[in-house]
Amino acid sequence: MNKIKSTKGITLVALVVTIIILLILAGVTIATLTGDNGLLSRAKEAGEETKEKGAIEKVQLMLADYMTEKYTGTTRTLEEYLNEKKANGELDEVTNNGDGTITVEVDGYEIKIKEEDLIIISTEKAGGTRPTFEIKTTKTDGTALTGDETEKLVTINITNIAEFGENYTIEVKDSSEKILTKETNVVGEGQASYIINKSGNYTITVTATKDGITKTTTKTQNITVAKAQIAETEVSSTLKTYGVIDIVWLDTENNVINEPISPANYLGGLTAIKYNETTKAEEKVTAPATDTNWYNYVEQTGTNDGKTSKWANARSTDSNAYFVWIPRYAYKITYFDTEPHANAYRVNNTSTEGIIGYSNIEGIIAVENGTEKLVTGSEPTNVTGRVQTSQYADYIPHSAFQFGEGAEGTKSGIWVGKFESSGSKSEVKITPNTNSLRSINVGDIFTACQGVKSKYDLAGDSHMMKNTEWGAVAYLAESKYGRNGTEIGMNSTNYTTGQGNYVAYADQSTTGNVYGIYDMNGTSWEYVAGVLDSKLSNGSNYNFTEINSKYYHAYASYNESKKIKGDGVYETSRTGSNSTSWHQEYSIFVNSSYPVFARGR
Repeated sequence: MNKIKSTKGITLVALVVTIIILLILAGVTIATLTGDNGLLSRAKEAGEETKEKGAIEKVQLMLADYMTEKYTGTTRTLEEYLNEKKANGELDEVTNNGDGTITVEVDGYEIKIKEEDLIIISTEKAGGTRPTFEIKTTKTDGTALTGDETEKLVTINITNIAEFGENYTIEVKDSSEKILTKETNVVGEGQASYIINKSGNYTITVTATKDGITKTTTKTQNITVAKAQIAETEVSSTLKTYGVIDIVWLDTENNVINEPISPANYLGGLTAIKYNETTKAEEKVTAPATDTNWYNYVEQTGTNDGKTSKWANARSTDSNAYFVWIPRYAYKITYFDTEPHANAYRVNNTSTEGIIGYSNIEGIIAVENGTEKLVTGSEPTNVTGRVQTSQYADYIPHSAFQFGEGAEGTKSGIWVGKFESSGSKSEVKITPNTNSLRSINVGDIFTACQGVKSKYDLAGDSHMMKNTEWGAVAYLAESKYGRNGTEIGMNSTNYTTGQGNYVAYADQSTTGNVYGIYDMNGTSWEYVAGVLDSKLSNGSNYNFTEINSKYYHAYASYNESKKIKGDGVYETSRTGSNSTSWHQEYSIFVNSSYPVFARGR
C-alpha cells in the first residue's frame, strides 16, 4: 500500500518565508504609521494644527467680545479684560510685554496680541526657553553717553546662550516699523550692533529655535539722540522745492484712526448734501449718520487729478451758504531733490530715492549724506500735543484743529466755505456764480465773518479764516486725499465764484470733482487773519490787539515764520517773495506796506 503524503500543515522553509513576509509587511505598516510622513505623525500634526486653530479661535472670540464691550463705553483695558478671563480659568497666563503687545497662554499655545489694533500677530507653542538679551547704548566710540550726542551705538548682547541653542536672528526696527538691521544665523556670543542718529522707539526682536520650538523675545527701548543742528544759511536753496504731504486722520486725543471723524454731529442748522453721480445735481442727505454715499475721503494711488475723493458737503436752509468739512488730521512733509522722485513716492510711498528733508514734529529737517540735521529755530511753536500712535509719532497734529486752549479748543474738524464769499458786509453769502465780496477792509471782514454763525445757525464759532486754516485746506488738497500733487485749476473769470457753472469746472476744486472747495486758485485775493506783528493795529482798517489771539497769527519775518507749521508759508516755499512756492505760485510775505496775508490768486 502506498502511503499518501499529507497536504496539511506547513514546512519549516515555508514558515520562515511567511515570517519574513509578515515582518516586511509589518515594517511597511509601522513605517506608514510612524515615519516622518507616517499616518500617526500626520494625524498628530493634524491634531496639533486643530488644537492650535482652536486656541487662536478662543482668543479671537475674546477680542471680538472686548471690541463690542469697548464700543459700549467700557473703561477697562484689554489687559484687565484678559486677566478676568484668566481668573475664570479660560486663559492659563496673561503677560504684558511692555511694547504695546500682550501674550496669553491657552491650550498649550502662546498667542501675542497687538493692543492698539486688537489683532493676533503671532502664535507659538508653549514651552521651550525664550532667548534673553541685554541692550546697551553708548557713543559710537564706546564711551559713556552725554546729553548732546548726535549719534549712538546700540549693541544687543545675547545672554544665557546654553538655554536656548546657539543660532539666533536679531532684528532692529524703528518706530515706523522699518527694519534697520537684521542679523541671521548669529552664533557664538550672539551680538549685533547698529548706529542710530534719530530719537525714537527702537524695537529689538531675538528669535531662537530649540527642540523644534521657535521662541522670540521682543523689547522696545526709547533712545534719545540730540539732533545735529544746521543753520538756515547752510541749507540748500532747493530743500523745499519739491514736497509730498502725507496725512493721517486723528481723533480728538491725537490717536490715528482709519476713517476721518464724521461731521454728522456737527451740522447744526446745516443740511448735508451729496451730488447725483450722473446728473451732478444736488441731493439732500436724509440720514447723515448712516448714508455711506454722503462722503468718502479716499486715498489716490496715482499722480492724477484725484476726482474720486468726496469731501463732505452741506448747505444752509436757505441755500445761501455752502460748506465743506475738513476733518482733523496730522501731516508730515517729505522733501525731494526732483519732481520725478516726488512722483515716484506718490505712487509708492516706500520709494525713498531722492529724499533730502522733512517737515515733522521736530521742525524742518535737512538730510545730508544720510544724516538728519535740524534747521536751527524751526521747532514748531503753534502745535499742541503729539500724535499718540507710535508709528506716526513724528507727524504734526495740524494746528487748524486747535482753536483756543485745552480740551475746549480741540476740534474734530472745521467747516470751510465752498466758494469765495459774496453778498455784503451785513449779509455774507457763500454761493457759486456770483461776484465775490471785495472792496472791504480787514476789520469789516472780521466782523462780517463772525455774523455768519448766527445767520446760518452753525454748530460752532465762525470767524475770518486764519492762515493755518487756509493751509489745512491747501495741505489736504495737495495730499492723496485731494489732488495728489496736481495743481488746482485756476478760476480765470472776472471775480465770478465757482467760475459760474461750478459743476462744469470741477477741475478748479480741491478734489478735482464737484465735492471739493473752489476758488482757491484765481478769482480774487482772499485776506486771511495773518498779520505782520508790527502792524497788529492799522487805524480804522483793523485792530487785532482788541480781539482774542486765537483768531489770528502774528508774523515777525519770513525767517521767523519757520516756527509756524501748517500755514503753507515757510514749509512750502523757498523765499518770502516771487514765485517760489510749490507749483511756482506766489510767495508774497507780509510787509509794512501790505501787512495782512492775501492768499489764493
